[in-house]
Amino acid sequence: MQNKAKEKTSITPGREKKLKRKEEIAELLEFYSGLLTKKELGVLGLYIRPDYSGAEVARKLRISRQAVHDHIRRSLGRMRRCESKLQLIANYKKNLVMFKKIMTKLDQCCAQTHSIEAAQALAELKDLFEKLVNRNIHQT
Repeated sequence: MQNKAKEKTSITPGREKKLKRKEEIAELLEFYSGLLTKKELGVLGLYIRPDYSGAEVARKLRISRQAVHDHIRRSLGRMRRCESKLQLIANYKKNLVMFKKIMTKLDQCCAQTHSIEAAQALAELKDLFEKLVNRNIHQT
């Protein structure tokens, strides 16, 4: 009986592919949801939930599975085209990497500073930078 439980919790390659697709859709929705119709948003909003399949979305919205597939394909294509042109997600990820590097350097400088004025200036700089990072994170 334990073997069956382990089999159910293991992630198969097909399941992993579906999870990655749902993660991609969720990420694209954070940036490009304004491009979609209410119907497309409703379909994708349900579809990205971990416990929903295309068939369950169709049942919930009382549409066909083919309609769910069409909405997903069409809206995903539109969002991917926008991302390929605008690069909002790619730039956001690059900025996060830079932000983390800057925060690390600021932490190092704060720890190594011997004068009180310099330490205060670095602490203020760090606070301002944290506010900037948090503002950018919460805007998406």
